[in-house]
Amino acid sequence: MKNILDIHTHKTAPQPYGIISRRLSNPDSDPENMIEGQLYSVGIHPWDVTPGEPENSWEMLREEASKPYVAAIGECGIDLKCGMPMYLQLQVFKKHIDLSEELRKPLIIHDVKGDDIICGLRRDLKPSQPWCIHGFRGKPAAVAALLRAGCFISFGERFNPETLLAVPEDRILAETDESDLTIEEIISRLSEIRAIDLTQTIKDNSNKFCNFVN
Repeated sequence: MKNILDIHTHKTAPQPYGIISRRLSNPDSDPENMIEGQLYSVGIHPWDVTPGEPENSWEMLREEASKPYVAAIGECGIDLKCGMPMYLQLQVFKKHIDLSEELRKPLIIHDVKGDDIICGLRRDLKPSQPWCIHGFRGKPAAVAALLRAGCFISFGERFNPETLLAVPEDRILAETDESDLTIEEIISRLSEIRAIDLTQTIKDNSNKFCNFVN
């Protein structure tokens, strides 16, 4: 059992209650700069996708992702507004899905207008590992399909209150992402909307998502 509350953060280490997201294109993602005892996720962000992704990028990603302190793969995903060709985004996203399955580590997903694509991939590929849509800000109608597909939904500083109310309690995660707020402050905001303290719920859901419990 872990005390993870913040499923996705870009804050600097140490973050004892958080999983720090490392983009492979960031030179700080060098494993030598990672702190022992800190949990991380690693991946190639859709904004960083380039034509003909070098094979050594994938070798580096697999090497980093295999480390015991890496709890999840990502962030990776689909962004229909970033201008990168969709076929390239799909190629890279599918490689992350394969790596998630190979290493049996969950997937943290960046999703901008890509709900239908992500749901379709999860339906067609039938992955065994959990998927989380991070920083979700959409409306209840948008989250419904992702929930049917079996995704966890992570909420940060900005979120739609009606959507939060529409998500089952056992699918709610929380994150700071790039916010200046603490994870405790964000969970307090989520708890106020749900009219219940979500701290233990989010901790339990985070453990389940990260395969820290059976």
